[in-house]
Amino acid sequence: MKKKESSNNVLDYKEIFEAFPESIIILDKSFSVLDMNDNAETTFRISRKKAKGKHSNHFMPVELEELSIRAIDEERTIFGDEINPILRSGDKISIQAIASPLYDKKGLIDRVFLQIKDIAGTKFLSSKNIQEMSTSRFETLMLGLAHELKNPLSGIRGAAQILADDFEDEEIVKCAEIITKEADRLRVLLDSLKQLEPFTEEVTEPLDIHDILMEIIYLESMSHEHEIIQYTQNYDITLPQINGDRNSLKQVFLNLIKNASLAIEGNGNISVSTRWITEHKLKGQRAISVEVQDDGCGIPSDSMEKIFSPFYTTRKEGSGLGLFLAYQIVAKHGGAILVESEVGAGTVFKVYLPVSTV
Repeated sequence: MKKKESSNNVLDYKEIFEAFPESIIILDKSFSVLDMNDNAETTFRISRKKAKGKHSNHFMPVELEELSIRAIDEERTIFGDEINPILRSGDKISIQAIASPLYDKKGLIDRVFLQIKDIAGTKFLSSKNIQEMSTSRFETLMLGLAHELKNPLSGIRGAAQILADDFEDEEIVKCAEIITKEADRLRVLLDSLKQLEPFTEEVTEPLDIHDILMEIIYLESMSHEHEIIQYTQNYDITLPQINGDRNSLKQVFLNLIKNASLAIEGNGNISVSTRWITEHKLKGQRAISVEVQDDGCGIPSDSMEKIFSPFYTTRKEGSGLGLFLAYQIVAKHGGAILVESEVGAGTVFKVYLPVSTV
């Protein structure tokens, strides 16, 4: 390793490795264990001496291997759901994992870095507790995280750029470039989280939902990317106005229509319709329904319960925040969003919104 200028001594990576409060496991591409820290030994009830060289399924739940496969295939960090596996020792644990690809000198993925948090006893962000949180508390949490993470992220990016400038070693420069690239991707995610900021009463107004839908469809239909998609619009002109925030609702329906177009391979049709809800009321109020239906690939049954979860996505370039944000926005309008889908036949999203009392 050749350095242009002298620098302060740095910690050996082993010290950093052991300092992590979470369990850390490093796998090769065949999912054999290369290394693990003390916390991983405690979590999985196995010594690193026995684990090294063994296939991950020797002591790890299969969900972690599946998470690692996604990280390699999609070439990005993947956030896993909470799982409650039973170890070979018979102990049941509650964990949540993050899988990140690691690169060799040529910039090719050759390892996977697993960061595993033991959430037994806390379950701070389990799906049950998220549902029990009020919308405002959850928004405060996410906005706080976005704010707190942005400064250290800028520091990480800056340090990586200094490394790239100060060192001539190709491996260090390559790693610094990867750090910079991932830091930029995380900044985009943090900017997306800022969209959770609640709108105030002053920006809500009576809106014609059809104006919003027609504007979105016109812009999408003019897009070269979606020129082979046919749009069908079927609106009930007797619908009254709804009370809401125009920009937020545009974000909801733009996301749903874009998702529908991405689900279609080749020629296809997207149908957008509105109607009165006559079969029931929405929290005691009369309501309307907006349905966005496509004849695309459909959503697998094992994904249906996860699609509104933050960071869940089946697309390589997706952030996993679009449907999550849509869900939050609709909830803030006093509405609801449901989905029905059949693999190979298509998907329909139904958005229910209360009518304006103005």
